[in-house]
Amino acid sequence: MIYGKMWCVVRPSLGVPLIIGAVAVGSFAVHLALLTHTDWVPRFLNGGPPAAKAAMVVPAADVAAAQAPKADKL
Repeated sequence: MIYGKMWCVVRPSLGVPLIIGAVAVGSFAVHLALLTHTDWVPRFLNGGPPAAKAAMVVPAADVAAAQAPKADKL
């Protein structure tokens, strides 16, 4: 354990709940930020309809290059 000597200074009956509480507060803060700063997370959690898939945009030059006949290499 990297911080094993910490328990010589802080009692485990205080340190363990403090660490678990800090993780819980941090997790709550992240989830609250996701809910308040995005528009898709609340819809997803409430069972809203899925968003339409975005169409892939391919530049015309790439399409022409893909459809052009290729010369055989010898």
